[in-house]
Amino acid sequence: MSQNPLRLTAAQVIILAAEDLTAAGATEFTEWDLTVAAWTRDRTRFGLRGYDDKHPDHKRVMMEIMGQKPQNPLALGFMEKIRPNTYRLTPLGRAAADRLRRNTGPSPVSDEQAELYRFASDLTHHPSLVAWRNDNDQPKWWADAASFLAKGGDVRRDPAKCLASLRRQTRLAIDWCMVNNVHHLVPTGRAAGDTIHVQALTEIMDFLRALESRFPEHLGSREKAKATK
Repeated sequence: MSQNPLRLTAAQVIILAAEDLTAAGATEFTEWDLTVAAWTRDRTRFGLRGYDDKHPDHKRVMMEIMGQKPQNPLALGFMEKIRPNTYRLTPLGRAAADRLRRNTGPSPVSDEQAELYRFASDLTHHPSLVAWRNDNDQPKWWADAASFLAKGGDVRRDPAKCLASLRRQTRLAIDWCMVNNVHHLVPTGRAAGDTIHVQALTEIMDFLRALESRFPEHLGSREKAKATK
């Protein structure tokens, strides 16, 4: 198996290593499986110091999936922990791995990034999310949640579809950052706005989960709706 280009981040190598294991037939894998797969891809980065060509460094791999780095594959939803020491690649992770394999390098101000920036900027500055950021008990009323979800479509006709659309677009933005080895989206023109860090994108995902849990009667979860009555 060939080594990864150095332009890949450690987290990106780990995503590809997880995809290697999945492609080989492993629906789940241990952290030690992942360590060996990552080392096989990049022995310089994931090898034991002084013995990098002979032994993998387990701690070095675990730093990427257990720490607080903004591109942590677990935090971004590319991998999930299913039980102690055991993980699997998510559909989002498989898509990210596929894009990494096909990636020929980012365009600094691509049309795709410009669209993702406009989308993310609109959401991160929305009053409902700002209120929730300052007080996690917000929003208390469906009207405030609906005004946010309306960014994803016709909220009066199908609010659950709006939520799914926003979640899908946010995942695309996170995926774009991951694939292009950046921690933020940038505006495309002068004075067009502030950069949007990948942590702001994960915050949007957290907010969507909060809305889904708080308003089950509007968002199609009958079981949760019954539980709240």
